[in-house]
Amino acid sequence: MVIQSAKAQTQAVPYVDVGLCQGCVKCEARAVCRSKALIQLDPGEPPFVDASRCYGCDLCVTACPFGAIRLNRN
Repeated sequence: MVIQSAKAQTQAVPYVDVGLCQGCVKCEARAVCRSKALIQLDPGEPPFVDASRCYGCDLCVTACPFGAIRLNRN
């Protein structure tokens, strides 16, 4: 029996489109990220997704009101 974790099942890690990101002080996408994978180093700067923390739930994609968080499905 093989047990797969949610981490291993992640198909694509979201990324932040810096052209669309508004660098919100209260980033709604960061607020919904349970794994704290969406990291913003400085206020006003676009956040980035730490792929090693991302579970692939994609809640951040739908939470961003500007559509700045996208899935990179090749």
